[in-house]
Amino acid sequence: MPSIELLRFIKSFFVDSGTMDQVGGAMASSFTMGSTDDTMFCHLCPNVRATAYCVDCWIYLCPSCEGQHKKDPTFKDHRLLTGGKMPSFYPTGHGTDDLNKCSDHPHEVIRFFCASHNSVYCCICNTTKHSSCQQKYIPDICKDYIKSREYKDLTAFVQNTTKTSIDCLQDIDNCIKKVDQLSSSKVEKLRKFKALIIEYLDQREKELLHEIQLTRDKDLAALQKLQTSAKTIKSDLSKALANLKTYEDNSNNLFIASKRAQALLNQLASSLEDITRKTKYQEYDLKRDPLVETLLKNKEGMARLVMSSGKRTYFVS
Repeated sequence: MPSIELLRFIKSFFVDSGTMDQVGGAMASSFTMGSTDDTMFCHLCPNVRATAYCVDCWIYLCPSCEGQHKKDPTFKDHRLLTGGKMPSFYPTGHGTDDLNKCSDHPHEVIRFFCASHNSVYCCICNTTKHSSCQQKYIPDICKDYIKSREYKDLTAFVQNTTKTSIDCLQDIDNCIKKVDQLSSSKVEKLRKFKALIIEYLDQREKELLHEIQLTRDKDLAALQKLQTSAKTIKSDLSKALANLKTYEDNSNNLFIASKRAQALLNQLASSLEDITRKTKYQEYDLKRDPLVETLLKNKEGMARLVMSSGKRTYFVS
């Protein structure tokens, strides 16, 4: 059974909030009435059959609560409906907004404050959860709350925190700009570095191609000179042989021509041996630079991102 203080709270809420005159007679005529067989339960005593309904408090009352309701002078002007005149449903909401609704009992209005738990709650919570707590009736303690130190401190805290949030957002905006600027600058730095690498490789390629060409030209010049000399020797040998053939029908002349040709033939043979000895070229291969090989094998060889201390900064080393 709820206390007199709880019933006074119910009366105080509807008187203070100005809903009593608004819902009094109107609600009595607009409710859907039930028969005397309809079973409704006390709003304050769970599972206890209600015998009356208070139009001004919007609650069902069991016989015990109804008796206290009538005895308390606070509720002397409240209108009670009994029997078949009671509404056949439980009214919800009490015309309040979500701020005043209890989080555990949405159909109930918040009217109590627990100093022990620093929480606000409804009459049901007051009876079931906070009966042994330091309870305070909100309408009694809230009249001058706007002038209280607590409220001033709260609004000052909100203002200071709001300023902090503004500073925080500004800092975030600045960081976003810095991130974009940093990203753009490092992309540009990376591309410039890549361009330097490409320029270096192009220059080295040019130098190596030139060196290859020089080696080729030198070898070809030497071989072509030997080729010309060998062709001359071949021609002289052919002429010498042809000349000897002309004397084959005259042994005397053939002997003399052979002896004269001997020195020339020996000289041509010696020159041919010299050409054979000189017939060669420069062997070479392209050996990759070990540093470049290491670079190609290293996944971070070109560059890497290094995180700095403080606000993390990314840069190409």
